[in-house]
Amino acid sequence: MKNVAGGSVGDVSAPAERSRPGGRARGLRGFYAARPGLVHGLISLLIAVLVWEFASRRLSSVILAPLSEIWAALVEMAASGELWEDLSFSGRAFLIAFLVASVGGILIGVAMAASTIVYDIVDPWVSALYATPIIALAPLFIVVFGIELLSKIAVAVLLAIFPVIINTASGIRTADPKLIEGAYAFGANRLQIFTKVLLPSAVPFIITGLRLAVGRALIGVVVAEFFGSRAGVGHMVFTASQSFDTGSVFAGVFLLMAIATTLMKLMYRLEKRIAPWRNFEVP
Repeated sequence: MKNVAGGSVGDVSAPAERSRPGGRARGLRGFYAARPGLVHGLISLLIAVLVWEFASRRLSSVILAPLSEIWAALVEMAASGELWEDLSFSGRAFLIAFLVASVGGILIGVAMAASTIVYDIVDPWVSALYATPIIALAPLFIVVFGIELLSKIAVAVLLAIFPVIINTASGIRTADPKLIEGAYAFGANRLQIFTKVLLPSAVPFIITGLRLAVGRALIGVVVAEFFGSRAGVGHMVFTASQSFDTGSVFAGVFLLMAIATTLMKLMYRLEKRIAPWRNFEVP
């Protein structure tokens, strides 16, 4: 039996693409259509590698080490176990500092947004300390807290907490007034408005603050290790720079860049999961 268009009703031999308009592309085009962000990132990485290799062949290895030398230094440190010891030390300091800065920053930001009195008292100090070069005070923290883990945590917390505070308070205070009016119209009380309207609308701002805190916490830990430490990625980079071991210096720098990029991607995924209404496709 044939249908009106002349094709056999029971014919299943036609490609799947015929059964729906614009069937799924295959090969490289299909991979690009499915993961355009990944392809763009790989292209950017390839261009950076080519530029780096071109520049490293024309500059002194003391200034810019070839990628092969950087990779060899990374493999050597990993084989000796030094890399894992440094990563463990810096990772513990970063994790504790980031958790303290995240929880403390969100709580302080919520308090500032919930109370005008708290906002008026705390905001000048937040603005002043945010503009203060905390890194310049890192040696003082070393003197007060010693060269162990606590001094690194203190520096990293003070660097990371203020973006979380500012973004949390701003996100809550700039909520859409129409949403608040609608909640009041349906009989919501102040607590319900705060938990059901204001906090959800502030989630993207909070995630942005956490993304900023990731980078600042890493910087705080590494810089504190520069000034005084027995271990850590910052200590590794500083020691290598003192002996003009450029390959090890860039190995540590690239390692920190990879960690920061991974954590940023995790923050993006967290935002997509807890605030899916904020996701949109760029035309």
